[in-house]
Amino acid sequence: MALLEIKDLVIDYGIIKAVKGVNLSVEEGKIVAILGANGAGKSTLIRSISGATRVKSGQISFNSEDITNKDPHKIASKGILQSPEGRMIFYGLTVEENLRVGAYSLKPEMRTITENDVQTTLKISVKQQVQEMLDIVYGYFPILGERKKQQASTLSGGEQQMLAIGRALMGKPKLLLLDEPSLGLAPLIVKNIFEIIQKIKESGRTILIVEQNAYQTLKIADYAYLLELGLVKKQGSGQELLNDEELVNAYLGTKK
Repeated sequence: MALLEIKDLVIDYGIIKAVKGVNLSVEEGKIVAILGANGAGKSTLIRSISGATRVKSGQISFNSEDITNKDPHKIASKGILQSPEGRMIFYGLTVEENLRVGAYSLKPEMRTITENDVQTTLKISVKQQVQEMLDIVYGYFPILGERKKQQASTLSGGEQQMLAIGRALMGKPKLLLLDEPSLGLAPLIVKNIFEIIQKIKESGRTILIVEQNAYQTLKIADYAYLLELGLVKKQGSGQELLNDEELVNAYLGTKK
């Protein structure tokens, strides 16, 4: 069963229909990509999942629960967390303070551990979970650990993107939404970020990524949807779309 299911989604801005009846699903533990040119409706679609954009008709279901047009904070509390387009870093805070903001929705949890064939149930505090997640984020992005006391405004564009992804991870997302993570970054930084996204998926996270960089995205995507003017034009596994000659010629251009 899909973790996220979108059915017949329509989103418009007055006379402009940005999304025109999209169907899409995301299976647990997979990377699913939404690709397309500027104006295709990609960011509008992902913003509707997080509750930032209102849906005119259709349904968004998460864990079989209808979340269409719910308030963003209620959607986030269910484990859908977003690294937004443009990063939206809090420049007045340090790197680590930015990360801690991402952990606001964590609650104490019960955890069962087994030691010497004996099971013990422990209560894990929010403070313990925050430290665990900081260690995980610094493991993915060592540069953030080195600069944790610096003002976030002093980071480079690539480091700020790492911070935005790390901040979303701090809330232990069941579904991680990534909106244009490669936007405005140098090719070497882009390659590094996509390698880390792959590692995040391998840790068991489910990821929905919106991207213009189709080639790099399809290399890591389990499944992808190509949007054109608010409609799904093509869909298939990342490998299938990489081997699609029409798509390569029209959208991917030179492979980098």
